[in-house]
Amino acid sequence: MGERKIKSSSKNTKPSRSKMASTTSNGSDSTPCSSSGSATLVRCPEETLLRLRRLHEAEVITLFTPFVPHPPVTALAKNMDPFEPLGRALPRHVRHVPFRLEYGMTELHADFLPASGAVVVVICVTDNVLSSNPEAFQQQVNFAINIWRKIGETKSIAGIPAILLLASSEASSRAYADALHSFPALVSTHGYTTEALVDAVNVLFGQ
Repeated sequence: MGERKIKSSSKNTKPSRSKMASTTSNGSDSTPCSSSGSATLVRCPEETLLRLRRLHEAEVITLFTPFVPHPPVTALAKNMDPFEPLGRALPRHVRHVPFRLEYGMTELHADFLPASGAVVVVICVTDNVLSSNPEAFQQQVNFAINIWRKIGETKSIAGIPAILLLASSEASSRAYADALHSFPALVSTHGYTTEALVDAVNVLFGQ
C-alpha cells in the first residue's frame, strides 16, 4: 500500500540514544519546559518556537505521522487516521503525509519538504504500538533523522521550524525523551488520543 496524503486545517523495548547532527535553528537558548494537559514542551530553541508561532497564513505545516493502529480507547471512526485530529488542531494550513514504518522516508516525503514553512514529525511508541512492532521506535527515529537531514541539505528550507512530537506512555516518556536528545525541538504527550494531540498543539502555540 502506498502512503496516504490527507489534507486538513506489549513489549517495551529500551530506547537507545539517537545519533544525529542538529540541522535546525542553532539558537542556543531553549525555552523552559511548559505543559498543557498531558503534553509537555520538553525543549525548543526560542527562535524555532517564535518562527513557528509567527508563520504567515499562507505557509504550510507539513505533518508526517506513522501508520499505527488507533489508541485502545477512541471515538474516532475506524477509517480515520488517528492523527487527523492533530492536523485539524494545528492553527495553520496543514499537509498531512503518513509514513510506513517499514519503508521509512521515500521520495514522496522528500518532495513535500521544499514547500514547507514548518515540519512536524510524530514518533508514536505507546504500548499497543510496540506490542505489535518491537522495532517501531528505531524505525520512526530513522525516518525523523532522514527528514531532518533533508531539511538541512535543502537551502531554501534549512532554517524552518522542525518539531518532533513524541507520543508514549507516561512511564516511559522521560526515557524516550532522553534517547531523542539530538532533536533540538521536542514535545511529548501521554498517548495519542485526540485530547493529548490537542494538548500538544496548545503547548506549541501557547494557547
